[in-house]
Amino acid sequence: MFKAILTDIEGTTTSISFVKDVLFTYASNNVDNFLQRFWNNKSFENVKNKLIKLSEDEGNVDDLIIKDVENVDDICKNIRRWIELDKKLTPLKELQGLMWEEAYNNGLIKGHVYDDVPPALENLKKKGIKLYVYSSGSVKAQKLIYGFSEKGDLTKLFDDYFDTNIGHKIDVSSYKRISETISLKPSDILFLTDIEKEAIAAHEAGYQVKILQRPGNSPLSPEAHKKFEVINSFDILTC
Repeated sequence: MFKAILTDIEGTTTSISFVKDVLFTYASNNVDNFLQRFWNNKSFENVKNKLIKLSEDEGNVDDLIIKDVENVDDICKNIRRWIELDKKLTPLKELQGLMWEEAYNNGLIKGHVYDDVPPALENLKKKGIKLYVYSSGSVKAQKLIYGFSEKGDLTKLFDDYFDTNIGHKIDVSSYKRISETISLKPSDILFLTDIEKEAIAAHEAGYQVKILQRPGNSPLSPEAHKKFEVINSFDILTC
């Protein structure tokens, strides 16, 4: 048995198509307007500087990235490139979180959550299981998906949230840091994901692991099917 669940979002509690076709598309289509409005805002200065520094770093490994940013248009081109490549870059995720916050608050977006997720999490919560989220999206973006979901505000179900500030999701050390942060042994934590490399990293850190196979998820290797239990719903977690 497990004392806590650490769950991924995309492809696990939420459809990949929602993230890619709704969230990513919104960010790509609206980044020019958003940055034009906030570029010279003092409250945005920290994010702005991170994006400029990120452009310098990424320009060293990607010839299509504008390394020496001179204006908002340059940054927008870089951001659309990163979104297209689904880059797991913390400053990018921070910017997307700010953009999505505005969209959610204006009623332009509702977070998708699979039907089986809320009742399963509620049952687990009643049994005393701690519930945590770990996603490459920023903590702000995580709370928005669950706070403005089609199923209502689900944020009350979760005990804490983790993003790439604690480490990348394919690094074993990230999972060790999370277990230390929540004061539980890795073997007492069940990690749920749709990504094989993440499952391997969590397993190597000592976690229990189950892989979700949702509609639209990438096919798993034969090795993944042998090594991990593959499920298609959260219902099995409450049995």
